[in-house]
Amino acid sequence: MELVEELRERQAALEKVAVKRDLDAIVVVGNCAVGPECYGSFRYFADHRSYYYLHALVVRPGKKITICVGSILHKDGILLKGFEDTRFGADVLPSVLKVLAEQPVRRVGVSFEMLPARWENGILEQCPGVELVDVDPDITALRRIHSPYELNCFKKCAQITDIGYEAVCKAAKPGVKMSDLHAALDYAMYHAGAEETFTKMSCGVFSAENNGLPRMERFHWPDERVIKDGDNIAMSISAKYCGYWTQQVRIICVGEKTAEAEAAYNIQQEALQDAAAFLSPGIKLGELVSRMWKFAEDHGYRASLPFGHVVGLDLDEGGDGLNSDIELIENTVVVLHPTLLPEGEENCFFWGDTYLITRDGAVRLNESSTELLSV
Repeated sequence: MELVEELRERQAALEKVAVKRDLDAIVVVGNCAVGPECYGSFRYFADHRSYYYLHALVVRPGKKITICVGSILHKDGILLKGFEDTRFGADVLPSVLKVLAEQPVRRVGVSFEMLPARWENGILEQCPGVELVDVDPDITALRRIHSPYELNCFKKCAQITDIGYEAVCKAAKPGVKMSDLHAALDYAMYHAGAEETFTKMSCGVFSAENNGLPRMERFHWPDERVIKDGDNIAMSISAKYCGYWTQQVRIICVGEKTAEAEAAYNIQQEALQDAAAFLSPGIKLGELVSRMWKFAEDHGYRASLPFGHVVGLDLDEGGDGLNSDIELIENTVVVLHPTLLPEGEENCFFWGDTYLITRDGAVRLNESSTELLSV
C-alpha cells in the first residue's frame, strides 16, 4: 500500500508539471537499461520493470494516467498495480499516438534524452502543429526528492553490496579465475535480494616496478584470467534493489601489499574523508568534483574522471564533470570514488562508497570495511 500511495503522489506531481508548463499531455518513455538519468523515469511513475521494450505513460491534467506497454504480460503486471487505463500493442508507439489523438493537443511534454526519433516524427505527424517541450529537467527534479520509502531501498541496497564485497574477500585467492570471483559476487548479492547487478573488475600488480593493474574502463568485465599471488583486484560493485542503485568500489591485495598500493590507499582515504565532510545540501556536484580533483593534485597524484555520480533509479543520475551545476539537496544519494593516477602511470587506484546527504552532512551507507585488505 505504501508504494501504491507513493506512485499516486508522484503522478500527481507530474500532473502539476503539466499544468505549470501549460502542457496538454506529458509522454514519459523508459526502460530498465543501465544508463543515464532518463531511463528510469517510466519506472518512477509506474514501478514497472521493462526490458527489450520502450514502454510509455501519458499524463493529462485532470485525466487518469494511461500506461502503454508492448507485451500482454506487462499489461497484466500494470493492471495488478491498480492502473485503470492500460493499452497493449506489440508496437507501443501506435498506442501512444492513439491516446494523444483522443483529445486535441497543442503542447506535449517529452524527454528529448529518451524520445526515439521515430516517436518524435510520429507525434508530429499525428498531431499537426503540436509543440514538443522538454520536461526532462522537471522530471529529474521530482526524482531527486527521495521519500522515506526510497531511502529504505537505498539502505537495503548498500547492505547488499556489502554482502557482495564480503563474498569476494572470501573467494579471492591465487588460482581462482576472475570469472569465478565475479560469479561468487553475483550469487551473494542476488541471494541477498538484488534485483540486478552491474560489476566491473580487473586484476594486476599495483607497483612502480611492475605495474600491471589495468585502469577500470567503461567496459572492463571479468574474464578467464587466473589470480596470482601479488595481484591487486579492483572492482566496482553495483546492485539494484526495488529499482534503486548503490555502488562501492574496492581494491584488495592478494598476498603482500605493495608500498605503492598502501600509499595510494592512504591518500584515497584522506580524499574521501575530505569530500564527505564537504558534502552538504546546497553544494554543486561540480564543486565537489573540483575539490577532490585539487586534493589529488595537491598530494602528488594526477586526477582523472570518474570521481563519482548521483544514483537513484538509474546508476548514473548526474555525471561527475568539473562544471556540473547539479545541486545536491537533502536526501540526495551520491557515489564518491576519486580516481588517482601516480605521475607517469596510466593505471589508477580506485576506491569509494555510497553516501546519503542529510541536513547534518554526509552519511556513508556502506558498512563494509574501509581497510586495504590482504587475502
